[in-house]
Amino acid sequence: MSSSTLAPAVSLIVPVYKSEATLGACLDSLLAQTEADIEIICVNDGSPDNCASILESYASRDARICVITQQNQGLSAARNAGMDVARGRIVDFVDSDDTVSPDLCRRLVEVFDATDADVVTFGAVCEPEDRASKRIRQLLSPAAATFDTFDAALLFSANAQPYAWRTAMRRAFMERENIRFSTRLRFAEDVPYQFIVYPLSKKTVLIPDRLYHYRMTDGSLTHVYNTEASRAQKVEQHLLMFEVIFDEWRKRGLLGLCPGEMVAWCLDLTLFDLVRLPSAEADACALHLSRLLRDVYGEKWYTLPPKGAQRRAALAVAQGAESGFEMRKRDLIAFFAATRGVKTCVERFI
Repeated sequence: MSSSTLAPAVSLIVPVYKSEATLGACLDSLLAQTEADIEIICVNDGSPDNCASILESYASRDARICVITQQNQGLSAARNAGMDVARGRIVDFVDSDDTVSPDLCRRLVEVFDATDADVVTFGAVCEPEDRASKRIRQLLSPAAATFDTFDAALLFSANAQPYAWRTAMRRAFMERENIRFSTRLRFAEDVPYQFIVYPLSKKTVLIPDRLYHYRMTDGSLTHVYNTEASRAQKVEQHLLMFEVIFDEWRKRGLLGLCPGEMVAWCLDLTLFDLVRLPSAEADACALHLSRLLRDVYGEKWYTLPPKGAQRRAALAVAQGAESGFEMRKRDLIAFFAATRGVKTCVERFI
């Protein structure tokens, strides 16, 4: 068992904000872990509801729960505060509106100990599952795999993205590489986390176990930004996310990694919304994206994607930065067919 002098096996970091309706179920699932040697670090990020009293009640009943209280600073800052005090050999994240399998921590300990991995990524269940798209369900269902060095598949094709809560890491790795979340982002803040963790990990293991229960809520920023009224804001948030990733890669000497795949990925996350914006907003966003990619990869950035349809889409963005963005629907469909596959493309457009 853990004590004040002995590090626990697992640290579970739980940012808490406006989740009084779900916080109890979340904490119950953590306290029900079959691996008892854990610490649960709850960071009350200035929640204005009843979360503080719920946390106080649970902490008074179980010494494994540690509560940190801070003024509201956002999800990334809350996670960072938990990482600053984590003592476990393994660190994982749990959102306060979700729950986890009773075997989450036991499986993490088993896999980390058996493989000596720096990072372990696992699967998840969406609840209710019928509200999740086929793509999200696919992304949350990784096949078993071991990567002894960085492979671009971890970022683009191995169902290892997105969501930070499904990617646990060894604390020694976290401290060695100074892993933290960017506080510049309010949306998709966990994507840069994985874009730093995977390239720096000396060994990454994917397991198919569905150990996390992801609650599909209408109030989450992901769902809010998926509304038509927020389309321009969503594109801008994605552009900011790209900036954060490239800034981190520049500082860590990683900009040479998979440039063609990175350009295609940036287009993949923005084009579907970009073509649906009013022309003035589309032109501004295309200009922003083109300048960002040009600054990272040079004037001919649009020649880097590996497939012809991707290069044509990239050229449309580059030309749009000069004369106004315009893209034919057939070119958009060809881009997604080349990037995500024909089946996914048909499901999206038909």
